[in-house]
Parts: sequence; C-alpha cells; structure tokens
Amino acid sequence: MVSAKRLQRIQIFYSLLLTGIVAAGVILSYSYGLFRISDNYIYDLHIKWRGTQKISDKIVLVLMDEKSGAELNRHKGTWSRRQIGTAIRNLSNAGAEVIGLDMVLSSPDLDPEADLFLAKAMKDSNNVVLSRVSASHAGEILPLPIFEEEMIGDGFIDVPLDEDEILRKIRFLNAKPLPDGNLQLSPAFSLELARSFYNIDFSLDFSEKDYFQIGSQNDRKLKLPYPELIINYKGNYTLFSLIPYADVVMNRFSDDKVRGKIILLGSSLAAQKDFFSTPFTRFQSPPKSYKEKFGSVVDEVLGVKDPGVSCHAFALETILSGQFIKKMSENKVLLFTVLTGLAGLVFYIPAIGFAGEAVLFCAGIASVIFFSHLIFLQRLLWIDISPFIGIIILQFVAGIMVQKHFDKKKTAFVTGLFGHYVSPGVVDNLIKGDIEATLKGHAQEVSILFSDLRGFTTLSEELGAEDTSRLLNIYFDAMIPVVFKHGGTLDKLMGDAIMAFFGAPVYFPNHSIKAAEASLDMLIALKNLKLSDVRGMDKLNLGIGLNTGTVTIGNLGSNEFMDYTIIGDAVNLASRLEGLNKIYGTNIIAGEFIVKGFGNKFLVRELDIVRVKGKENSVTIFEVAGYAENADTRIVESMNIFHEGLLAYRSRKWERAEELFKKTLELKPSDGPSGLYLQRIEKFRLSPPPDDWNGAAIFESK
Repeated sequence: MVSAKRLQRIQIFYSLLLTGIVAAGVILSYSYGLFRISDNYIYDLHIKWRGTQKISDKIVLVLMDEKSGAELNRHKGTWSRRQIGTAIRNLSNAGAEVIGLDMVLSSPDLDPEADLFLAKAMKDSNNVVLSRVSASHAGEILPLPIFEEEMIGDGFIDVPLDEDEILRKIRFLNAKPLPDGNLQLSPAFSLELARSFYNIDFSLDFSEKDYFQIGSQNDRKLKLPYPELIINYKGNYTLFSLIPYADVVMNRFSDDKVRGKIILLGSSLAAQKDFFSTPFTRFQSPPKSYKEKFGSVVDEVLGVKDPGVSCHAFALETILSGQFIKKMSENKVLLFTVLTGLAGLVFYIPAIGFAGEAVLFCAGIASVIFFSHLIFLQRLLWIDISPFIGIIILQFVAGIMVQKHFDKKKTAFVTGLFGHYVSPGVVDNLIKGDIEATLKGHAQEVSILFSDLRGFTTLSEELGAEDTSRLLNIYFDAMIPVVFKHGGTLDKLMGDAIMAFFGAPVYFPNHSIKAAEASLDMLIALKNLKLSDVRGMDKLNLGIGLNTGTVTIGNLGSNEFMDYTIIGDAVNLASRLEGLNKIYGTNIIAGEFIVKGFGNKFLVRELDIVRVKGKENSVTIFEVAGYAENADTRIVESMNIFHEGLLAYRSRKWERAEELFKKTLELKPSDGPSGLYLQRIEKFRLSPPPDDWNGAAIFESK
C-alpha cells in the first residue's frame, strides 16, 4: 500500500496540476468570449444596484408621442415636414442652442413645398444636426441634399447591440473607404451634437493609445475613450426634461425650458419600434395598470425599453459630463484570474472540511462581486468578473473531487475486502456506516433484472471445463460493470445467470429506466464479445427479464454469514419473464409494472397477456426493443402493424390477424412473436378458445 506521506505528496501534486488545468481552461474560455454574456449581465447589475443618478440639465427630449400624433393629425405613417419646420423655428426662437433630429430625412415629401419649408426653417435656425445611417441593406442612407445644404452637421444613428440585444456601447466614428485609398470618417449622432454644442472643428488626433481627441489646436478639445463609448446610463428616459412634440409645434412651452440647451427630437411611438433595452431598463417592469390594459405590448415597448432618442441622449450626456466608464484590460483580467486560481488552492486542504470550504466559497464569490461593484462606483471601472467567479467555482468543485478521491484511497482496505462481492454502492455505504450488519430487512420498491445465456448448457458440454470457465469469466467481466454503471446492485451469479436489482441500497426514483438501460447495454456488450476470438462466444444469445415491485431487502442470513439480497413475488416474476424469451424469440421481456416507469424513453411493444407458473393473476408483458429516440422507421412500422394484429387476434379476427402478422414478418423476417401468433391462429382455427377467453396465455412450466 502507498504510505501516508507519499499519498500526501501525490495529493499536493494533483492539486497543483488541476489548478493549472482549471486556470488554463478559464483563460481560454475568456479569450474566446465565452464569458461575454455573463459579464454583460453582471455589468447591468452594477447599473441597477447603483440606481438613478443625477444628470445635467443640458439636454431636453422632444418626444413624438401618441398624444402628439393624435392632436397633430399624423397620417400615412409620417410626420408633417411643415410641422417639423415649425417646431424647429419655435425651438430656435426660444433660444435652443442645438437641435438634433433623430430621424433620417432621406426621401422627399409628397408635397415639395413642405420640404422647402423645412429646409428654410433649418437655414434660418442654423443649429440643426441631422441623422444618417452608416450601414444598412441598401448601404449608407443620407439626408436629402436639400437638407444637407442647410444642416450644421449630421451623425449616424445606427447602433451595435450586444449578443443579448442590450444597447451598452456606441461607435464614435464610422470609416468609409475612398477611391484614393484613404478613409472618410463620419461621427456618431451624439458626438456630432457635442461637437456642434461646443462649436469645435472636426479635427481628430489619434496619437494616444487609449483615447483620441477631437478639435483643433486653438479650439476646445474633447478627450474621448477609444475605440468606443460605454454609455453611462443613469436611469431611464424620464430622467431627462421632456416636452411633447405637439406642445413644441403649437408653441405651448416655456422658453426657459430650452434656452441654451441641446434639443433631441425623436419618436416614442410604439408603432415605429425605435426602442432599445438598456442595462437600466432590462430589470424594470411595466406599471401594473398598463400591464393589465395592454399586456405584451407594454412588455415589448413601455416596460423594458427606452426610446432610441433617449439612448442617444444618454450617450451625449456621457460625452458632455466626461464620466466615462472604463473597462479593465484583458491582460489584467487574466492576471487576476490566475491569482484567484492560486487562492483557490485553499479548497484542496482536507483539514478545513466541507463546511469550512463552503463558507470560504460563498465568501469568495461575495467578495468578488462586492469589491467589483465598489470599484465601479468609485472609479467607473468595469471589471469582467465572470472568469474570477468561474475559477472559484471550478476550484471548489475540483478541490472537493480531489479530496473525495484521496478519501477513497484512505479507505481502500474496505474496498479491498468487499469490492469483489457487493456493488460499489454497498461498499460506499459500508464505509459511511449507513448499512448496519443486521438480519432485519425492510420493504422497498426496486427494479429487478434476471439474465440467462441461451444455449449455454449444450455449449458447455462441447467446450469442456477449462474453456467453459474462461468463457464465463470473460462474459461476467463484461456484464457486471454494465450493472454497476447504471447504479445496479449485483445480487448473485447462478451458473451463467445474473440477478441484479436497481434502487437499493441507495434509492433513486428512475430505477426502472436504469434497469432497462443496463439490459440494452448488456446486449451491446454481448454483441461486442461475439466479435472476440473466445471459443463458443459467437454461439451464445441472451435473455433478460425485467420487473418492478415491492420486495424485502436487507442483509439477510445468519450471524456467521449474511447476504445483501432481495426476496418476494416481484423477484420470482422477473425470473419467469426472463424464461419467456425462449418462447417468444425475444431478448428482453418486461412486466407491465416496470414499463409504467419508462415514460417515452424506450421502444416497447406489447407482446401478450400471460399467467406464469405459481401466479394466479395475469400480467401484460412487453418487449424492450431499444431507445425511442432515432429508432429505425422499419422497426417502428413493424411494431405498429404487430399491435394491430394483436388487437385483431384478441377479437378472434383470425384472417385479419394472420394478414397483419405476416406483414410484420415481411418487414422483420426474424420476428419471433409474429411467428408464435401465426402458430396459435392455426391452432385456434381447429380448436377455438372458450367464450370467456381474454387472449391470455397460460404457462405451467418455468
């Protein structure tokens, strides 16, 4: 046996090795973006936990809402260009500094005079910033030339959404290749509004790595993060000063509300679907009164999304305030991931115990979240903490697994004594002390499996003792692990037969499914054995009986010799069902009680109603032919036809039944049950069954 000191050194080695593997896996996952969605979600939680923040009063939203549309007689899905021109004049006359139109005026109005009126209003005001689309299916979408001539600038309004359809960032600039090989840079809508508000030149300086500057040497400059802006959402759109569009057109607003400010004019109509989920709004629910009245429409529009114009407003507010959210570099995240992984070695220390490690685990996760949020609040630094959380979880799991592995090493003497005689589940419970060495049994529902080799008796006479022993040893070496694999307990070996049960000593509710899975795997294992060079193996076939029922279970025997086993009628029936495979030409026959627990997992067909020897009541039996998923269509078709034949047979429609069973044999020539029923039909034609016959078959022999 390995000494305690050597075992300890091996445990330390495996702890370090697993830590390296875990760290490498997390680092690769982060590098390939597998944590992106979870990190985005945690970032949104930071925004939610921070709550609503104060903003400047430099921005006013003029919303083209439902009420305005009704009052201004909006029709044909468009807003009147004359009314837009009137709104611009009224805002400018009131002292608005810059007016941004969050709409693309790319097509002419049906009334050319309306376009001329709007263009004249823009020219007279000399403070209008228009919108464009930098990329669409139709390419770049620009304002009409008549409006481009009168605007003071324009910016693109298309924004990139993250994988979870949340708007968190915008691009500052869009690059368009020119025929001469140079790039034409155009600004985002919010950037152009800020530039126009500060009246600085569109001159760009990219000399620094992490930021760029806009503005000429002699003007005021804006220092902006590179390459994109993380929008600093401080609430939802209601945080801004709001004016209904109709009030602006009808000049029903106070001049003080817009004087010296940037006005963003855009739609909040549900029909125009210009709404976005933001880190702040994704956690909001619609007001109950609206939800009850409008249902899912509120969920889609009012409840969890902000108008697109307000998202541009928050981007503009971020630029004007200079409160930029920065993101920790990937290299630093990877460094802290490695350090967190090394700290996770504490989970490999046996002396701490599971309870202590669970406390450390919870404290580690809580600390990562708490300090990352604190740093976000104080320094506006976004840290991707999913790798930290992921490596803590993996280290905790790996540490527990390593400890359990070496705990098993320490109890190897128990396994050495009992492992060859009882299942691993019994050994584990012996080690835990859950099974008392007592003669007292208890009643429990289990699933029972009986298997027997077909043709073994005759074959053993041909092989002789030595080859027979070799064949059986190889056979059992293949079959017993299958039973253990599916949680079964090996009860006994009887010559070439195997008896096992599922659901004890450790109970699990799907024991019937596990028994069936073990049966199918045993057939596969035998098929593989037939390909070996073991003499006689290719001549063997396997019959299996399955049943579920309540049995007496426990360590039964005497004080000198005890056997963990089961007894009861359910056990006897499973044994009888195994023997019926010889008659029906099948491999697996299951009783009606176990089939009830299968659900739709397996491909089964009803075979017969039988009354076996020693039983007064009849039982319906089924063949387990495989898994229902991806079943062979010909097999499924043959089973359906067989079922129709069975119904005709029980209704004494011999000709119809014979026709269907023969059709089944055409699809599956080796189908034993169909051949058996054809023989019965011939017998009943000569000697019909009694009037009270219910289709059941009676078997007087085992």
